[in-house]
Amino acid sequence: MDKATPLLAEHRRLGAKLTEFSGWDMPLQYTGVIAEHNAVRTSVGVFDVSHLGKLRVSGWGAEEALQLAVTADIAALAPGRATYALVLNDDGGCVDDIFVYRLSDEWLVVPNAANVDAVAASIGSGDDVTVEDAWDRWAILAVQGPKAFDVVAALWPEAEAEGLPLHGFAIVDFGDDMGLIARTGYTGEPGVEVYVPSAAAPDAFAKLLDAGAVPVGLGARDTLRLEMGYALYGHEITTEIDPLEAGLGWAIKWDAPFRGRDALAKVKEEGPARKLFGIRCRDRGVPRQGYEVFGEQDLGVVTSGNFSPTLQTGIALALGPRATAPSEGDAVTIEARGRRIAGDIVRPPFVDRGKKRPTS
Repeated sequence: MDKATPLLAEHRRLGAKLTEFSGWDMPLQYTGVIAEHNAVRTSVGVFDVSHLGKLRVSGWGAEEALQLAVTADIAALAPGRATYALVLNDDGGCVDDIFVYRLSDEWLVVPNAANVDAVAASIGSGDDVTVEDAWDRWAILAVQGPKAFDVVAALWPEAEAEGLPLHGFAIVDFGDDMGLIARTGYTGEPGVEVYVPSAAAPDAFAKLLDAGAVPVGLGARDTLRLEMGYALYGHEITTEIDPLEAGLGWAIKWDAPFRGRDALAKVKEEGPARKLFGIRCRDRGVPRQGYEVFGEQDLGVVTSGNFSPTLQTGIALALGPRATAPSEGDAVTIEARGRRIAGDIVRPPFVDRGKKRPTS
């Protein structure tokens, strides 16, 4: 039996099509991927992302342990702020991408569901640091879209969500326990992620729906993040792909002493062996992970591909040798089960952040 979030009964009640995802029963879609995608781009949607890991890190050695484990500057993270970061192995490969939230006297680390144990091991526990699996304490509801702040303000005005800086968060009282409302998300739209105590999650979810938020599944979550060119674990982020190849150099704090820094510094000095690039299709057809990309020669392999509801065509991220990397505007083809899909090299994001208008 797959694991369940506190909202599984609600998803079933709404008629969601469920799928197994990293060992969890999760909603793939409710009314349809395209409709849910467009709701987030034009109005407001709510995602159940409670399957994500939640690790509470505390103790007088917690800051040092976290700093060694992640690529961000942990010492500079003030209470009430969060940061995106990577966890690397000794060779500079990506173990996971995470968010780290600084509470008053501890940290909340949010890894991908499949990588909780690996991230916890990278941080390490001991006499001076405690890593506690706090998955069952909170559900996470991502409220995203142009009208997200209106909905959140009506339900939790004390958070003053729209006034939060990007990656800032507010502590919110949910009655018997505290939660967070954080200015984070993975859609390219305005919005927040609500960390609500698990027991209060069904009520919070119902209130969001009553306030006008559309329930959105994992299918639209993938098309939304891909339109923005955002990396996803298992696709652009793996132990076999380093952050510079994946275009995640911006997430590296080079003067921080994180694991894998020396190996990654060597990659930076010599130049990454591979490069990530975007493709917008001209022909009908949907590119998928693993499809080969060709120009005058073999250019690489699709890491993520899908149909873009905004652009009404296929889009893809692909990884290939840097020495033969195509340039923006170059024509390419994608091998898709015996046929070729024609496309052009574009620079992600495929659509403007927070807007429906395409960039090219």
